[in-house]
Amino acid sequence: MIRIDVDEDTLRTVRLTFSPLWETFGSIGLLARYRGEAPAPYTEWVRAVRRTMPVGLARDLAGVLHDSGLSRLVPGFAPLPHPARNTFGAELDHLRRTRGNQPEERHLYSLLTRYWDCALAPHWNRIRCSLEEEILLRGRTLAVEGPEAMLSELGGRVLWTRPRLTVPYHQDLALTITRSRLLLVPTAFSGGLRLLVEDCDGVAMSYQARATGRLRILTAGADGGRIEDRLALLLGTGRAQVVRALELPMTTTAVAESLGLAKSTVSQHLAVLSRSGVVWKRRIGASVFYQLDQSGLALLRQLG
Repeated sequence: MIRIDVDEDTLRTVRLTFSPLWETFGSIGLLARYRGEAPAPYTEWVRAVRRTMPVGLARDLAGVLHDSGLSRLVPGFAPLPHPARNTFGAELDHLRRTRGNQPEERHLYSLLTRYWDCALAPHWNRIRCSLEEEILLRGRTLAVEGPEAMLSELGGRVLWTRPRLTVPYHQDLALTITRSRLLLVPTAFSGGLRLLVEDCDGVAMSYQARATGRLRILTAGADGGRIEDRLALLLGTGRAQVVRALELPMTTTAVAESLGLAKSTVSQHLAVLSRSGVVWKRRIGASVFYQLDQSGLALLRQLG
């Protein structure tokens, strides 16, 4: 368990950002943690990665993890994320500049790049879009209701009781942050590895993004379709896809990108679903978010 005591000055600096490199380490941790069948919502993604990952890459990754241990390796190779470095390539270039480029490190960078290309790059646009939606929604709570309200709503067994943030972790840690910066990093693969990094610029911690629950949709196509799709039989394939995507608030653009559908098609589906009372919509700034209403959630529970 991590216990982080946060003073008032640090509380006012709380911000959110995402990191492709942190997602990479989290997903590797997931594969290492579940040697057999992984639990939902990771099941289909894990099956697909194990089926398609080159044998040599899997062997080399396993060798690095055996020699270094992921929990010991990550702190040195997962710097504090920065919005200006929001691509995998930019984060890796930053590592090269700050850590040097010795042969052992070049080997690790090569492995991470090959792994990224195989396991995450095919799905990154959808995952990134969902993380951006997460940050927008959490950021609204942060701006309107303040940092304590936002911290209280993180979920995933993350608890806020002033002045302490309590977070599940693989070891007991006590940390006091005074007149510094706290950065929260939503990740879709938090089920594999909780990341906590501290340096002179502040402290960064990963937490489970709400998009995690939709990982099967975000990595659609990873392991084939359903044998019998009762929801699609009732609503049609496209509209059923939209319903499944709306367990969490999303904009029309985000739904279209996550499903690979035309924005105009998604707009038509959302209009029908909204008129029928299956989804509600809410404007936040310039964006309009849609989410399943109670009747939509009941429909999804019944038909899947």
